Amino acid sequence: MSRLDLALEQKVLRTFRTLPKPPRKLLLAVSGGLDSVVMAEILWRWKRGLKLELALAHIHHGPANTAGQTRFRTRAQAFTRAWAAARGLEFFTNREGPPKALHSEQEWRDWRELHLRQWRTDFDAVAMAHHQDDLLETRLIRLIRGSGAQGMHAMSEFKAGRWRPLLTVSRQEISDYAKVRTLTWVEDPSNRKTEALRNWLRRDWLPSLENKRPGALSTLARSLENLAPEIREFDLAPFVGLRRAALAGCSVSERRELLARYLKALGLKGYARTHVDEILKRLDLLRGESEFSLLGLTFKISPDFLWASRV
Repeated sequence: MSRLDLALEQKVLRTFRTLPKPPRKLLLAVSGGLDSVVMAEILWRWKRGLKLELALAHIHHGPANTAGQTRFRTRAQAFTRAWAAARGLEFFTNREGPPKALHSEQEWRDWRELHLRQWRTDFDAVAMAHHQDDLLETRLIRLIRGSGAQGMHAMSEFKAGRWRPLLTVSRQEISDYAKVRTLTWVEDPSNRKTEALRNWLRRDWLPSLENKRPGALSTLARSLENLAPEIREFDLAPFVGLRRAALAGCSVSERRELLARYLKALGLKGYARTHVDEILKRLDLLRGESEFSLLGLTFKISPDFLWASRV
C-alpha cells in the first residue's frame, strides 16, 4: 500500500472512530461513479478490521432522453451489481424509473431518498459518497440562490442515519486514490455538460478560479465553513410552532435565519428566500388570528405563535 492511498483510508477511519456510535451494518449508496466506488472500496477493504456488515444499493434512474444516457444507466446498474456479487454482498436496486418526469436536482434527490429509506430498514446507516468539493459546490449554489448562514449547514458527516465518510476528502484525493488502486468505474456522460449550474461550477468556474489563484478553492471552502456559525435555536413550543417573541428585536437577517430553521424543522425542502420573506411580511401585516397557504403548507397566525401544517 502506498503512502497516498493509506493517508486517504486513514482519513475515513478517523471519521468513523469519532462518531458517537459508529454504525456497523452499512448500506452503501453506490452509483458506479468514481466517488462512490472509492468509498465502497475503502469500506470493503476495512470491513473485517472495523467489523462491518455491508450491502450495496444502486438507484437506476430509468430511461433517459438520449440513447447514450440510457446505455450509461443500464451499464452503471450492471457494474454495481457485478461489484457486489464479486464480494458476496447483498444488492438492492429498483426495476423502474420515476413514475413521472423529474426535472430539478431536488426532485431527483427526493426520489432516490424514497428508495434508500425503504432499503435501509435493517441497517444502522446509509453511507453516501459526498466529498469536500460537493460541499463547496452546494454552499456556493445556495449563496447564489440567496441563502444566508443557514444554507451553509449543507451536509453533515453523520446525521439522521446518513454517513458521509469522504466529506473531508477532496475530489483530487479521490481521483489519486483510484489511480493508485487501479480501480474501474462508470463515467456519467452528463457530467461533461455544463448547462446545469453545479456542472458549470465544477468544470468551468472553480477550476478557472484555482488556475487564477492557486489555493483559492481550499481558502474559499474554509471561508464558507467559517460563515456557518452555530445559529441560536428558535424559540419553539413543542407541537405548537414558532414563538413570535423569538423574532422580536432580531435583525432582518436573523429573522430570516430563525424562520428558515423552523421551515427546515418541518421537513420542508425547496423553498427560497422569497418564500421566507413573504411569510415574514405576512407576519408583520397580520396581527390577529389568521391563516394562509404557501409551499403546500397552511400557516396559522396568532398573537403569540406561527405554526404550519400540511394542506
